Amino acid sequence: MATEQVDQRVAHALLKLVKQTGKKTVEGILIDFAISRQDIAEMTGTTLHTVSRLLSAWEDQGLVKSGRQKVTVVEPHRLLLIAEGRAEKS
Repeated sequence: MATEQVDQRVAHALLKLVKQTGKKTVEGILIDFAISRQDIAEMTGTTLHTVSRLLSAWEDQGLVKSGRQKVTVVEPHRLLLIAEGRAEKS
């Protein structure tokens, strides 16, 4: 995991959490426990600032919705493309 780009590591982490605890909602797939951006940063070996920047960009693109201690994956397939390094760079 350490050799992947940061966006790939964060996407992989979110997809793993979705697979483990995902709960379908009208908005997408909710990671069904409290998780902070700091938690995600620690899981992926990056900084809080980087995770915040990535999640904000992904929210703008409609991939995820994040709020206080929660993340909903709206577009899991597009997130998978990022995780695999196959997404177009914006």
